[in-house]
Amino acid sequence: MDRKLHTSHFRVLAGLCIFTNSHGVCWPGVQTVGDIVGVDPASVSRSIARLVKAGYVRRLRPADYQMEYAQFGKINRYQVLYDVDAPLPTWEEVQSAKLLLPSTDTESAHNNEIGGLGERDASISLAHSLAHAYASTVERVLGQPRRPENELGAARQLASLGVDVPTIIKATEAHCRACLARRAGVPALADVARAMN
Repeated sequence: MDRKLHTSHFRVLAGLCIFTNSHGVCWPGVQTVGDIVGVDPASVSRSIARLVKAGYVRRLRPADYQMEYAQFGKINRYQVLYDVDAPLPTWEEVQSAKLLLPSTDTESAHNNEIGGLGERDASISLAHSLAHAYASTVERVLGQPRRPENELGAARQLASLGVDVPTIIKATEAHCRACLARRAGVPALADVARAMN
């Protein structure tokens, strides 16, 4: 209903929304959004700037998370503001949007994430991704919300073993269905890890 927005701005907003998580966070590349909505990357950048100015999108900056640019990485991260007064997402909520990255942007994000500071940072990032993958799978299968931050201990152990996100999703789904059949409680990520061995 906002007559001040051009059709191309609305299409870019819709393109961003394809990749948002439940907190409105997304980080697709401008080329990816441009390919989806049929405009060049420069037009995507201009539309995003207009959407930011109009209050529909928030550009997430390193300063929002008390990080330097090198730690934050080079990939642009955005928050689509479904509510005008939406709170700034936590770093974990920002990181969970990585699971929704289009395949064309995954390698670029992996290379730039946390400034490419080495194996330790990659392991931390993987642990957060594993915890979020576990939590979202439990909620999808059992309808029970889980807090990913409560599972980071087990997630770090799994990350150190090189377990990837698709493996955790598959293992969590299988373990949840087994628990459901036995009428058992909601499994912790540590339970899923033990069942994988």
